[in-house]
Amino acid sequence: MTEASQPVPDQAALSRLTRTRRSGRLAHLPLWQGIEAADVESGTLALLADCETRFRALEEDHEPTWSGLMDPLEWIEQDLGAVLGPVGHLLSVKYSDALQGAYDAVRPAVIALSNAMSQSTAVYAGLKALRDSAEGRSLDTTRARILSESLRGMERAGVHLTGAARDRHQAINEELAQLSNDFQTNLVKEEGTSNLAVTDAAELAGLPEAVVQQARQKTEAAGADAQAWHFVVNGPNYMAVIQHGQHRGLRERFYRAFRSRGTSAEFDNREILQNILRLRQEKAQLVGFDHYAALSIDSKMAESTDAVWALLGELEQAARPAAEREYAELRAFMTANGAEGADAPEPWDVGFWAERLQEDRYAYDAEALREYFQLPRVLDGLFELVQTLYGVEITETADAELPRWDDDVQFFEVRQAGKVIAGFYVDPYARPGEKRGGAWMNTVVDRARTLAMDGESASLPVALFVMNARPPADGRPGLMSLDEVRTLFHEFGHATQHMFTEIDEGGASGMSLVEWDSVELASQFNEFWMEHPPFLARMTAHVDTGETLAADIIDRIQASKNFMIGNGTLRQLQFAKTDMALHERFGIDDSVDSPFALESEIAAATVVTPMLTGESQLPAFGHLFAGGYAAGYYSYKWAEVLAADAFAAFREVGLDNTDAVREVAHRFKATVLALGGSQPAAEIYRAFRGRDATPQALLADQGLIESAA
Repeated sequence: MTEASQPVPDQAALSRLTRTRRSGRLAHLPLWQGIEAADVESGTLALLADCETRFRALEEDHEPTWSGLMDPLEWIEQDLGAVLGPVGHLLSVKYSDALQGAYDAVRPAVIALSNAMSQSTAVYAGLKALRDSAEGRSLDTTRARILSESLRGMERAGVHLTGAARDRHQAINEELAQLSNDFQTNLVKEEGTSNLAVTDAAELAGLPEAVVQQARQKTEAAGADAQAWHFVVNGPNYMAVIQHGQHRGLRERFYRAFRSRGTSAEFDNREILQNILRLRQEKAQLVGFDHYAALSIDSKMAESTDAVWALLGELEQAARPAAEREYAELRAFMTANGAEGADAPEPWDVGFWAERLQEDRYAYDAEALREYFQLPRVLDGLFELVQTLYGVEITETADAELPRWDDDVQFFEVRQAGKVIAGFYVDPYARPGEKRGGAWMNTVVDRARTLAMDGESASLPVALFVMNARPPADGRPGLMSLDEVRTLFHEFGHATQHMFTEIDEGGASGMSLVEWDSVELASQFNEFWMEHPPFLARMTAHVDTGETLAADIIDRIQASKNFMIGNGTLRQLQFAKTDMALHERFGIDDSVDSPFALESEIAAATVVTPMLTGESQLPAFGHLFAGGYAAGYYSYKWAEVLAADAFAAFREVGLDNTDAVREVAHRFKATVLALGGSQPAAEIYRAFRGRDATPQALLADQGLIESAA
């Protein structure tokens, strides 16, 4: 590209990027389909120039007051988020090379501005002056925490660094952003081009018909005439093949293909992740921490890395006997059924035979259950639960002009006492090649005083959550597995914390300032309601007959909830231990020269089921290398302890005691869901429960210890 053709800031492009629409009381909704890759680079450059000008002026001249310093900083952050947030979201759900290229072009400037803001000695001095002033000493609890955490955040970001160390820290941030983006982009692109071909129809035995149809449609879309089925190598197809594919050879091929994601020549993430780990360690040491794990824990609910290891050890000690017993029972079942490889099961045997054992023991077919879980009906059941617990009403919007990024996306309004208080998007189905795998919740609009309109005290929160369920087929609605229903509940739990916040300060509303290892509390808590038979039954209706799932089947589902729980726990602990060990030791401990060797060592010492020699999760482990879970994957287990302990409060009053349940739900909503990050998570939890959480409720619920009851 010649100098003359270099993009320049374009205010018109910025105006197009920042266009929003209002729907009733809900405002600041992005015009998703109006965001064009052609505008992203020049429009974002204009945004960055404007924000930097405002920030530099603030550094030069500001009053060390809330209105003179904190509000202007929040406005800058909001303006950046109003563009970067929607663009980042579209890269996750409507990926294109053009959009990625435009975003890549501006990323260094985004990181540079972020570095400048987080390392500004003038702003840091202003924040300290505000803290020490009469106004600062009289701030309410919410503002006091926002201010103190802003100072701590700048300290963790290296505000004290000077000279070469400061320059190096900034360079590391830029490189880490690029590497993380490369890591995720490789996975998205690889899935879009992945292809596992089956030419022998006999290999399809046992596979769900919908999965087979999608594979055939992929063949036809590619213009292939041969009788073949081409499978995308992604999570939904992997689970279908591993759990239901009767052909052992196909299971092996799919297992090897899925477990080798991120290692192909064109999309190899192995060197990328090692560079990410090394840079994180260097960054942590620059700002005064022994390793990245210590830097990560400094902003979390856990008191120390030792506290994390202690919890993981306690859970492993409880789970291991159950896991060993479960695996012995599985092998005995394989032997009794004449299974090939029963004497030495391979990794691709475990999922298939575990599914058969579950069917035999509990007499229900997990795949057949899909026909009872229609997405619209499941949503109705979920909304009924939320309405019963929290006294709100959820309805799909009648606004046909409300902006969406895909035709499958739905939008719902949340009302309380007839008044809209929040909204949320649902994007339910997989779109290989343009939508990244997994499920997640994100924010679209925060509750914030500085975004208030028309006499409101604050803007109303809007959330989005994304899934990758199988799309509708044969004119039927989307049919969900029990695991997908659980995922829906999980993500909606996140949404409740965002939407039910009562904090008007954007810096602490919703999930802002909520410690990362507490963030999963609301989501995992929401999953527990699936274990209550009346709620589970009301979500079901057979797609052909409309019949509710029979009570005896629901009873068997409930009885099976802890099936293979010991092994499932050890698998999660393997991930958590690997994450913590990598961020404590790789690049620090000279005896650790390979993250993959350390991963294998931990796996061998933790799980009891077989793995391939050299098998690695790391090249496709987006949570660690393209998400927010670095030295924090343990958060799932930490929050699961909180969630089980919280749900125990509902069990204690009786789940069928509607009035008592609503009273506990009101207290949960008024604390955990309403207070956001206005107080430390431990204090908020104690306000709800009257004490700290312990692992006993979780271990008893999972049958890993005897219940005190």
